[in-house]
Amino acid sequence: MSAVRGGYHTLACVLLLACTSACVTESRRAVDSAVAGEIPTDTPESRRRVHIDLIRKMLDQEQYYAALAHVQAQARESGQTEELRLLEADARRKLGQAAPAQAIYRELLKTRYAADAYHGLGLISVKTDLRTAVWQLQQAVQRRPTDAQMRNDLGYALMLSRRYTDALPELATAVELEAGTGSAKARTNLILLMLVQGDEAAVKRLAQQSGISSEALAALRQQAQTLRKPLAAAQPAAKPLSNSSVPKPAAKSVSKPTPGQSS
Repeated sequence: MSAVRGGYHTLACVLLLACTSACVTESRRAVDSAVAGEIPTDTPESRRRVHIDLIRKMLDQEQYYAALAHVQAQARESGQTEELRLLEADARRKLGQAAPAQAIYRELLKTRYAADAYHGLGLISVKTDLRTAVWQLQQAVQRRPTDAQMRNDLGYALMLSRRYTDALPELATAVELEAGTGSAKARTNLILLMLVQGDEAAVKRLAQQSGISSEALAALRQQAQTLRKPLAAAQPAAKPLSNSSVPKPAAKSVSKPTPGQSS
């Protein structure tokens, strides 16, 4: 009789475990279904996000006219948004269309894209008015202090303004923030700052850490010589560094954005 009872007890345990397992499986399926329902894969919003990502890639690949055309197409399809206006301003700035870009950036100063707007304005002003550019870039950094690109561009503008002591912490912060991103713009600009200040020990250490080529380092030395000239003479010739992930001081034409500062 006890053996029978033991058998019933064992069977009950097996059935209980099976039921529990089935309940857990069903609950997991229910959760998965709910999550899938909350993240639709083919909706107007998901298609819009894909299109926005495409536009950003076009800007990164310097396909500025194509990016502008896609901004206009997306605005026609889903309506104008602050994000699309920012992308339009960035495209126009990079095409050298300063006036319309500035107008759009100013429209965005009281929106959630204020940091980006001040950044864009600063990148335009750095070519003609360093004092204004520094102030605008400071406004951008205050609103987004962990943005490596904004810190780098502020540091570069401060360096052009001969404010080397102020430029150092901005560039050093940008170097640490951009670690692991594949970008070496801030580190390259920091090397340039050390060259301008004549700190060869720091130049050697940073060059070894960044793996910069001897040719690129020689070009930086030439740029440092230009920056050491009187401010009025040096400012037109001084251009921020390339946006490439490989540290090299490549300059672009005036019709395009100041390299190394664009986002």
